[in-house]
Amino acid sequence: MTAHAPYTAKLNGDTGAARPIPLDQFDSVFGSLIELSSEALGGKAVDVSDEFFCAAQNLLKVPPSVSMKGQFGPNGALFDGWESRRHNPTYDWTIIKLGALGSIVGCDVDTGHFSGNESPASGVWGAYVPEGESIKEESPLWTPLLPVTPLGPAQRHLFLLSHPSSPVTHLKLTMHPDGGLGRFRAYGHVIPPPPPAKPTGEAVDLAYVLNGGTVTGESDQHFGRGGNLILPGRGKDMGDGWETRRSRGRLGTGKGDWVVVKLAEPGYLEWVDIDTLHFVGNFPNSAELYGIISNDECPSQTDAGWTRILDNTKLGPHRHHYYQLSHPDKAWTHVRLDIHPDGGVKRLRLYGRPKSQYPDYSALVPLPHPAEFEKTVNGAPNGISASHAPSFSRSVPKIPAVPLTPSAFAPYGSVIQSYPDERSAPKEIKIKTVNFGTARKFNHLAPVEYVAPPAGRFGGKDVPEGQVNFCVFRCEPQNGVRRSEAGKQQWDVKVLERHEFSTQAFVPMGGAKEGEGNYLVLVALPGPDGQPDLSTLRAFMASHSQGISYHVNVWHHPLISLGNDKQDFACIVYETGVPEVDCEIKWFEEGTVAVVEEV
Repeated sequence: MTAHAPYTAKLNGDTGAARPIPLDQFDSVFGSLIELSSEALGGKAVDVSDEFFCAAQNLLKVPPSVSMKGQFGPNGALFDGWESRRHNPTYDWTIIKLGALGSIVGCDVDTGHFSGNESPASGVWGAYVPEGESIKEESPLWTPLLPVTPLGPAQRHLFLLSHPSSPVTHLKLTMHPDGGLGRFRAYGHVIPPPPPAKPTGEAVDLAYVLNGGTVTGESDQHFGRGGNLILPGRGKDMGDGWETRRSRGRLGTGKGDWVVVKLAEPGYLEWVDIDTLHFVGNFPNSAELYGIISNDECPSQTDAGWTRILDNTKLGPHRHHYYQLSHPDKAWTHVRLDIHPDGGVKRLRLYGRPKSQYPDYSALVPLPHPAEFEKTVNGAPNGISASHAPSFSRSVPKIPAVPLTPSAFAPYGSVIQSYPDERSAPKEIKIKTVNFGTARKFNHLAPVEYVAPPAGRFGGKDVPEGQVNFCVFRCEPQNGVRRSEAGKQQWDVKVLERHEFSTQAFVPMGGAKEGEGNYLVLVALPGPDGQPDLSTLRAFMASHSQGISYHVNVWHHPLISLGNDKQDFACIVYETGVPEVDCEIKWFEEGTVAVVEEV
């Protein structure tokens, strides 16, 4: 699969009626268009003349029509589609309310598995209906889009309109005189709502289909279309996600599948949500993101302008993956999601602010964690209230303390935990039944490593060989040093430390009540000079049922225990007994270099 050609190229010189398109040209003609009628976008059959055998709403289902041969209901044989009674003296019709205001470019009228009882001919009309109003079949507002056209049994019929329609909210689909249709799909462009009269500081999912985002190309869409990534909500199963075929032998080669999203408009991106909901055994092994500024509909994958904005990061099954993005000051036009080596992703959310409303990025305050917003919008993200924005100066960055997950923490270390639903455990974790069937063992959750210091590193001092120190840390609670205007705890970051030659693991000891026993983990990667790279500062909120292990040489803040009482942690670390070898401490001369805030 390659980039989708812009639909305008297909209309040159074509001024006649809607013309048929061969099925093998579907991707090049319709691939980058939005299925405005789909029930996944919110499309509904709101009125119908007759649906005696099968409901008109079936026309808008996401999966293709399936055979139900040999199955019968109270009214007769069952079909996956819309079927009316016989012997209509005029025609049957259904009115479809689109999932979004849009301009129609073409349609797919599919007679599905209807053979001998298919609709002999169908037509399509469009109308704009103000919100809150309805329309009748006989209304004079209907404008012809597809003339009444003969159809054949059990086949798809693709039609490209002579020119895109004016904005419409409703379509009327007819069957002449009666019969059945398996699916109906109307393709076009979403017309997004106008921007606010005055910028509010809200975040926008610039990939979201109802904001005007489009998928303009992908490497493969064998099991699910790339365009599904930007649909509303989280869907109901794998059928409305993007899933590629298996690529035998590609794991570890650096090659993978990709999909390109053209943003609703150029914008500064700060957060991504890569959602693998319902993909339990077929999620990608890892993913990375690239941004580009381009006038092309789908920039080539080999274009030198692509800039990595999310490093290659491990993914897990059946969950959200929230990550902060690099280069938030660039106003990208397109984003490319690369998955390695293959698999399925349910949704891709790209949160930022449009450049047209915020020409000066340096004046913006960082966005809060997307989970704050997604909890309140029922999974159909569109913006974050400006009231959530932090009030401190941009010269001191705000680091949101996001929930600890193995994939998000992977660049910095390992998460030590069990998984009540074992399907959600990373597949590299081997789980065994032990203790004569009375226990489950989660193997190799974190490495325990020691790297000997290079000779002469410490002025010729003789450094003893490291030994494992299995110890206990008893931590005093350190609840936020202050609270934000929104009442959220905040912590200043003034110091970091690292164990250059050893991993270090912490595991909470003892039980805790729900909501108690949490602790804060703050980490940063070393830069080329070995000192903390503050652009990689990340904060994670760990629960009492999660332990962590820092990779060798990772900078971190001392653990911040939360709650009302002291908390014990079992700790495993290699130590030589030489303080400057075992732990390097970095106090920042400027004092506070970042502020951590709870989500």
